[in-house]
Amino acid sequence: MQKSTLPIVLMSTLALVLIFNQSQLGILRQIIVENTTEGIETGPVAGNGNVSGNSNSQPGIDLVALAKNFLPFGIPPVYGAELKVSFDDPVAAINVLAQYEQDTRPNKLTGEKLERYIKIGQSTACEFCCGATTMVFPDGSKACGCAHSAAMRGVVAYLLENTNMTDQQILGEANKWKAVFFPGPMTQKFAVANGLISPANASAQGLQQQVGGC
Repeated sequence: MQKSTLPIVLMSTLALVLIFNQSQLGILRQIIVENTTEGIETGPVAGNGNVSGNSNSQPGIDLVALAKNFLPFGIPPVYGAELKVSFDDPVAAINVLAQYEQDTRPNKLTGEKLERYIKIGQSTACEFCCGATTMVFPDGSKACGCAHSAAMRGVVAYLLENTNMTDQQILGEANKWKAVFFPGPMTQKFAVANGLISPANASAQGLQQQVGGC
């Protein structure tokens, strides 16, 4: 009697699926390394965070699994230990980082540092919470009154004053905090914008939409 080849086919198919999923996780991890650390957000920032994706993207990718490879964790290098902040406790970090923003800090940024603060602050936003399109207005004053935006502005101001990091690197740090403040929307945004999932399948169900209050 000829043996059925069905088990072999099923095992081969399962192996291919596992390889594909690992490949997708690797792609997303590389996207985050390139985009987040360099401060480049793929897709629009303004409005409610809606994004358009590649029509050839793969449906059904598990965003919860992707988030484990996407979201930053642990103590940020350079400034985390000094400020005692961790991506693992974003709520506590909000109160620490917010005190350094331009509007509330006693020693205001001036000159070139203020110009850089404005440039960086107008390159990203806390759009998932308050709908603002930038963190600051052209004069450097805050464009959003929520705690998340204050913390993002705070890390920008602190790094401008205390490190030699470039504008892109500092913007990247602000966006890392944005990712842990809004894990669901940010994971969805990156996945759709980079063609890992189609907009029709871009549900962030199972991921927290917001950490901390506005």
